[in-house]
Amino acid sequence: MSYATPSAAQTVETPAAKIQGILLNADSMFRDNEKETVELEGNVQIVYQGQHIKADKATVQLRTHRAELYGNVEISDMKNTIAGSHVKLDYENNTGIIYNGYVSSGPVAFSGSVLEKTGPQEFIVSDADYTTCTNCPASWSFSGSTVRAEMGGYAYIKNAILRISDIPVFWFPYLVVPLKSDRQSGVLTPGFELSDKGGFTAYLPYFWAISRSTDATITLKNYEKRGLKGMLEYRYALNEDSEGTLSTASVYDKSFGNDQLLNRFRAPNEQGQPLDRWYVKYDHYYDMPGSYIHRSSINLASDLQYPKDFPLETMNYGDSAMESRVSVTKNQKDTHFSVDTSYYYNLLQSNPLSNNEDAVHRLPEIRWSQVEKNIGESNFVYTLNLDYVNFTRSGQAYDDMVYYTDPTNGNRIRYVKNSCNTPKWSDNPNCHKEYDGTYDPDTDLIRTGQRLDFVPTLSYPIKVMDGIDVLPRVSYRETHYSFEVGDEKYYVRRYARTELAGRMDFSRIYGDRIDAKATRIKHEIIPEISYTNIPWIDQGPHPFYGQGQTNDAPYTSTDSISDLDLGSDYGLQFDYTDRVYDRNLMTLSLTNKLIRKSWVGDRPEYQQIGYLKLAQSYDGTQNNKSQAEPWSDLSAILDVRLPRFQTYSIFNYYPYHGVTNASSRVRALNEKGQFAQVALTQQYKIAPGKAVDESSRTEDWTFSAGFISRYINLMGRLVYDANTQNSGVRNPKSWAYIAQFKPPGDCWMITFIQDQITGGDTNLRLNFEFNFDGNLKPPIPPEALDQFGF
Repeated sequence: MSYATPSAAQTVETPAAKIQGILLNADSMFRDNEKETVELEGNVQIVYQGQHIKADKATVQLRTHRAELYGNVEISDMKNTIAGSHVKLDYENNTGIIYNGYVSSGPVAFSGSVLEKTGPQEFIVSDADYTTCTNCPASWSFSGSTVRAEMGGYAYIKNAILRISDIPVFWFPYLVVPLKSDRQSGVLTPGFELSDKGGFTAYLPYFWAISRSTDATITLKNYEKRGLKGMLEYRYALNEDSEGTLSTASVYDKSFGNDQLLNRFRAPNEQGQPLDRWYVKYDHYYDMPGSYIHRSSINLASDLQYPKDFPLETMNYGDSAMESRVSVTKNQKDTHFSVDTSYYYNLLQSNPLSNNEDAVHRLPEIRWSQVEKNIGESNFVYTLNLDYVNFTRSGQAYDDMVYYTDPTNGNRIRYVKNSCNTPKWSDNPNCHKEYDGTYDPDTDLIRTGQRLDFVPTLSYPIKVMDGIDVLPRVSYRETHYSFEVGDEKYYVRRYARTELAGRMDFSRIYGDRIDAKATRIKHEIIPEISYTNIPWIDQGPHPFYGQGQTNDAPYTSTDSISDLDLGSDYGLQFDYTDRVYDRNLMTLSLTNKLIRKSWVGDRPEYQQIGYLKLAQSYDGTQNNKSQAEPWSDLSAILDVRLPRFQTYSIFNYYPYHGVTNASSRVRALNEKGQFAQVALTQQYKIAPGKAVDESSRTEDWTFSAGFISRYINLMGRLVYDANTQNSGVRNPKSWAYIAQFKPPGDCWMITFIQDQITGGDTNLRLNFEFNFDGNLKPPIPPEALDQFGF
C-alpha cells in the first residue's frame, strides 16, 4: 500500500505495514501523515533494527523516532528482554523509560517501579530488585533504592538488602556485583569461620583484575581471638605455558601467645605475649626460549606450628619438612641438563620457634644425562648420567651422637648427644644439644659434604621371537665424596653392575571380532625374571658407611630408610644414591593386565581396567649368613578401574617377620558421582634380623563417602587410628566433611566445611556462592577433601 497520496489523517485497513524501515503489525492502525504519527491497537508488534516490540497499544512518532507503549509491553533483542506496563522508547537511540517492569539477560533480572534505559546495555532502576534465580519467588535477591546496571558488566546497588525468600537478612550501604563471567575487579562474597583457637572469624575478599595476564585476591580476615590477618594471592601468566602464583599472609596472633606447647619453650616473661606470624608460598613455571624451563616452589612460615594452625594456606601439614626448590632445566633430543637447589625447613622439632640449623639442604644439585642412544647402526644402547650435589646446613658439619639399646626389644638406636641423655630430649625444654668439639668417627654422624656421581650404562636389547625379549645390561658407577670433618675427607667408591632380564608376553583378545567397532578386552600375562650382580666393588671402610662389613649390607632396591637405620652397623648416609643395592639378586614377577578397547565416534579409546603384579626376590649375599634372610618381601600391586568399582592396593608380606605392610583403597561409585570408599594404611618398622615390634605399627582406617543430588551435595572423610598405643592421638584421628546446599532456582550455593586435622583445632567454615552473572558454579569435587592433610 502506498502512503504518498493522502495529505490528512487516514485509517489504515491493512494490519501490517513497513514505514521508514519499521515493520508494524496490529489489529488496527491509524496514521496521521501531517503529524507523522501512527497509532496501533490490539496485538501490537513492532520490529526495528533487531528489536521486537509487543504491546496492547502503541503510538509511534516517526519524526522524533519515539514510541509510547501501553499494556503488557515486551521489548526483546538478541541479549535482553524488557517488560513493563508503560514504556516510553527512543527506538533510534535504543533508550527509554519503563514503568513497573523488569529487564532480563539470561537468568539475570532487574525489576523496579521505574527503569531508565540509558544505552543498549545500560539501565538505572529505582526501587529495584535484582536476582539470577530462575524460580519465583526467587531464592535470593538484592533490593536497593537505586541500581545502575550494565548487562555484561557490573551492577552498582545503593542501600542493598539481601533477601532470602523475600526475608531481609543483611544490609549493605553500597554493593557492586558482576554481571559477566569474565575476569573483573570487585568485592567477593564474605565468608565465616569458627574454631577453638581463632573464635568467630569473618573475612571479605576483593578480586583485582590487574591486567589480562595478572590478577590478585586481597582478603581481610578478622579472628575473634587471633586478630586481623591480611592475605594476598597474586597470579600471573607469562605465556600460554607459563604461570605463577604468590600467596602470603600476616597476623599479629594474640591466641598463639597462649599456646601451651609454645610457652613450654619460652621464658616466663615472654609467655602469653602475641607473635607476628606469616607464611609465603610461591609456585612458578616458566617455559623459556632455547628449551629451558625455570621452576620455583617456595614454602616458608614463621614457625613450625603454622602449617598445623592454617593447613589450607601452606598445604603441607603432615610433611616432615617444608621444601623450597628452584631449578632450571634444559631438555634436548638426546640430553637433559638441570641446576637445582632445595632448602628444607625441619618440621619434626618440638619447639615451634626452633631454628633450622639441623636441616640439610641441597645447594646446589647439578645433573647431566644422556638418554638411551644407539651406538652407530648397531643394537647397542648406551646412557650416561652425571650428578653433583653439595649437602650443607647452617649448623655443625656433623652430629655428636651416642648409642642406646632399647630394653624392651633389644634394638640399638643412636641419638644426638644432649644434656638430658635421652633420645626424646627435644620434647623437654630443659634439654639442649651438646657438642664436645671433636669429631668421633666411631659414633658421630657426618651430615654435610659434596658428592659427584658418574654412571655409564651399556645394554643390548634382544628380541628372541614374538613375545620373548631379553635385555642384558652392564653399568659402571664411580662416586667421589668430599667431607668437611674426619681424617678421610676425600673418598671414592667404585663398582660394576651386571643385569640380565627376560620377559615373555602371552595375550588373548575377548569380544566380537567381526564388528570393527565392537568393544574388546585384551588379557596379557607377562612373566619376568631378572638377575642383578655386582662382580666387583671397591668400597673401603669409612665412617660415612658405618662400622659393618661392606658385603654384609642388607640393602635391596625395595628397602626403605627408617629411624632404625640410624642405629644399625651401616649408619645413615645422605640418600639412596649412597647405598649399594642388589649385590646378588634374582627377582621373579608375574603381571596380569586387562585392557579395554572401545570407540568414541571414529576414534578408538584404550583403557587399562585391571592390573595385578606379584614379585619376590632372592638375595644370594644373604644366604651364607648366620641369620640368613635371603627371600625379600612378597609384593602385590592390584589396580582395578571399572565404571562402578575401583581399587588400588599395595601389599608387602615379610616372610621372616610374619607381618604385612598394606596400603589399600576400595571405592564404589555410580554415574551421578556418588561414592563410598574404605582405605587401610598399615605399616610395620622392618629391620633385617630383628623382631618386629607390632605395638609400634601404624594402622589407619579411612572411611570416605560422597552424595550428590539436585539440592544437596555431601562428602566426608574420617581417619580412625586402630593403634593409638603407638600414636598417642585420640580417635577419630582426623576428619572433615563438606555440605553443599543448592536451593531451588539454580542461583546460589551454601557451603559448610568442618574439619579437624591430626592433633589440630576444629574448624567450621561457611561460604555463600552467589551466581551474580547467572553462570552456575561447579560443585566441590571429592578431591577437595585431600587439602585437609589426610
